[in-house]
Amino acid sequence: MGGLFGRDEECGRLRDVLAHACKGMSGVLVLRGAPGAGKSALLDHVEALAATQEFEVMRFDAVESEAELGFAALHQLLRPYVAQLEQLPPPQRDALARVLGLQEQTSAPDRFLVALAALGLLAARPGTRPLLCLVDDAHWLDQESAEALSFVARRLYADSVAMVFAVRDALDGRDRFAGLPTLSVPSLPLESATLLLEAVTSGAVDSDVCARIVASTGGNPLALIEAARELSTDQLKGQAPLPEPVPVGQALERTYLREVLMLPPQTRTLLLVAAADATGDPNVLWRAATRLGFDANAAAAAEERNLLTIRNRVGFRHPLIRSAVYYGVPLAQRARVHSVLAAVAEDLGAPDLRAWHLSAAATDPDETVALELERAAERSLAGGGWAAGSTLLARAAALSAPGTTRARRLLGAAEAGAVSGLPGRAQDLLDEAAVYRDDRHYNGLVQRVQARVHRLTGDPAAATLALLAAARDLGATDTRLARDVLVEALVQAQISGSLAPRGATRRAVAEAARALRLPSVVTPTTGDAVLDADTALHLEGLKAAAPKLRHAVAVVRTEEPVAPEFFQWLAAACSHATMLGDDNTLHELAWRMEAEARHQGAVIPMALALSHTAAAEMIAGRLAECERQFDQRAALEEARGSEFHLGALLVAAWRGQSDLADQLSERVTQQAARTGQGYQLIFRDYARCVLALGEGRYQEAYTALAGRIDDSLQVKFALADVVEAAVRSGKDDEARALLARLTDLADAAPVPGTRGDLARARALLAAGDPETHYQEAIARHESARGPARRARSHQVYGEWLRRERRTKEARHHLRVAHELFDGMGAYAFAARTAQELSAAGDPVESHHEPDHRSDLTPQEARVAHLAAGGATNAEIASQLFLSVHTVDYHLRKVFRKLGIRSRRDLAERRDPHLM
Repeated sequence: MGGLFGRDEECGRLRDVLAHACKGMSGVLVLRGAPGAGKSALLDHVEALAATQEFEVMRFDAVESEAELGFAALHQLLRPYVAQLEQLPPPQRDALARVLGLQEQTSAPDRFLVALAALGLLAARPGTRPLLCLVDDAHWLDQESAEALSFVARRLYADSVAMVFAVRDALDGRDRFAGLPTLSVPSLPLESATLLLEAVTSGAVDSDVCARIVASTGGNPLALIEAARELSTDQLKGQAPLPEPVPVGQALERTYLREVLMLPPQTRTLLLVAAADATGDPNVLWRAATRLGFDANAAAAAEERNLLTIRNRVGFRHPLIRSAVYYGVPLAQRARVHSVLAAVAEDLGAPDLRAWHLSAAATDPDETVALELERAAERSLAGGGWAAGSTLLARAAALSAPGTTRARRLLGAAEAGAVSGLPGRAQDLLDEAAVYRDDRHYNGLVQRVQARVHRLTGDPAAATLALLAAARDLGATDTRLARDVLVEALVQAQISGSLAPRGATRRAVAEAARALRLPSVVTPTTGDAVLDADTALHLEGLKAAAPKLRHAVAVVRTEEPVAPEFFQWLAAACSHATMLGDDNTLHELAWRMEAEARHQGAVIPMALALSHTAAAEMIAGRLAECERQFDQRAALEEARGSEFHLGALLVAAWRGQSDLADQLSERVTQQAARTGQGYQLIFRDYARCVLALGEGRYQEAYTALAGRIDDSLQVKFALADVVEAAVRSGKDDEARALLARLTDLADAAPVPGTRGDLARARALLAAGDPETHYQEAIARHESARGPARRARSHQVYGEWLRRERRTKEARHHLRVAHELFDGMGAYAFAARTAQELSAAGDPVESHHEPDHRSDLTPQEARVAHLAAGGATNAEIASQLFLSVHTVDYHLRKVFRKLGIRSRRDLAERRDPHLM
């Protein structure tokens, strides 16, 4: 066990992690335990073991004082691999280069892109040796580095990389490594603790004494070792009484402090400088030495007592020693050392570090220091260090005199905390900032940040209410900003959908916008066009709003992708196109959004774009492309530690996979309730309608959507289907009401798809001869995008012809419909059509889903889809947020499972599930 007592299970798990990496796979383990449980010893053990197996090893020991330095850990860990940056896709390369200080900070990099780049950089490292990445005291990692490394650990699969993190139990309720393989490191049992004590003391320990020590320390290895060092030989042998209590916990820290106080003054000063310096850089230590009057000889006494080591970095034997040194001296001494370190930072050209040390040296409000901190925060925020920026602004506020400047800094700290993904911290700062309520404009800004916190905690309805409150307060002094806030409220209300409570609906936002008209002297923006269109839709109805909806879409079309709100406007335009039933415009805008988001590496817009492109392809009946887009959305959410089942549900419904659709429907329902994302429920109901309609369950199909239909319906492309379900269920009056809506829709956006839908619906309700309408539907749908609408019109027309006993004509149209459905992979509709053909005396064999589908894992299926479509491994890796090695591994498994040898074989299968 390499000197580790009672750690057989832990060492075994660590050997397994290394073994996976040696075999070309990846392994991850989070060691979790109390301070002193032996986590660092386990890291030392696996590091030594890796050295015998020719691993490349990189290790980072985090310290509390570095927790506020954005991307600090990532910078040190990735520094050896910067030569491989050019191998990354440009958006990832540029984001990581800015973080590593290799490129000018023109804008804050997307943290998700940085994490993806870190994954790519580790996968692209030179050589063939496996890599072991060790992070000790990972709970002290800065927020940005922790997020990136957690992402890398989740996405590693076949990269010859092993990662081991040592963390304490969550200090603040947040678990940065949730979902990763975890092993608790418990206290030692009596037998193992006895062996450890005997090893430390080089002799036998009385059994009663050992039991007392173990009971007092709880079997904590560090406490056992330190307690044993404090006891005399006679005490250990039971020949002298033990102190009461045995020194542990805070007493142990006092023990360290007593040891420090016995050292020479120069050595104590050196230790205090080391404890106060966040960089651990020996150069900083020796520069401070010239100002504080100690030299290298001062380090000897500390190193002899094993309190710290000075190598490439300055490190304490244990964090408790650092804490004892730092807090064991008067505030005045700490302030003096920080003042010196501030001067050293200035000499080294490190203004942010200088500001931090000046703030630590300040004991009273100091506007000069506060201003330096604020400037440091601005630099940190520009580089994407939101958590660090939040801390710097909070400290600046603490050094500010009460008043508006302090309030502004607190609000900025709260906002940065929210952006960094720390809702608890952001809320605490916001509560402090909200004390200042002297003017409505400031209160409005507070509410806007409050909405950010609500979004972070997954409460879009509360975010909408906060934004509406913000708009009311801001409207008194800044109508322009207030209306911009209402556009944000519109987005949140749309997310809430049917789950939005009263006062937080899209209609509520529309009423607020109508009450907050833009002054004539203010030039309207694209956001105003979007807001006005949505306001008209909810307050005046589709017929009156249609010109404004078309205008908003036209204005967005002309926008260049430079405005911060560009993606927000583009997403709104996609929504407006959907509400107009204009699938051509939806397709155009959605794919533009996808291309621009991919070019910029914008993650959240990419998620929205993938949903819109998938919806456009689903409407067209291009289910394979639809599934590819939804697969990428699911992969993106998975990479972000979330989930997305709606896309799989919609595809399963169109494919006629009843059991799978039922399971996914329940998951979507649960996720919507958990996250407040009510918009998912209308698409869930659409999926239920499609599934029931394909299987000929018309009453169920009608019930699924009938109660959802209004002017703001996001699935207006389903209106003709609901008309059919109503007619087949004997609900002619309801069908006529739906036909009136469809007529208005076709007038608002007379595109071939909607005009054809209208003709088909009219045929279904025609009192006399419906044939002209059916033929019009088919003719118009010949010009519509994709095969779906054309197939449905041929199907319904063929069914009518068969009932009219015009069998020969019926067979032709049913055959066309069956071939189209079968080619789409819409197997329920194909089976329904096959039944009609059989009844018409022309039986066909209906295609069923291939058996091999279930053999592929979800990730293998995603890789297969993209590879079959011609994507390279690098392109697949980028789209699924994996490494190239992992894509190659999955693709080889796909070939083996499907019995094929090449990408050409994969493409030639023409399987809708893989194409």
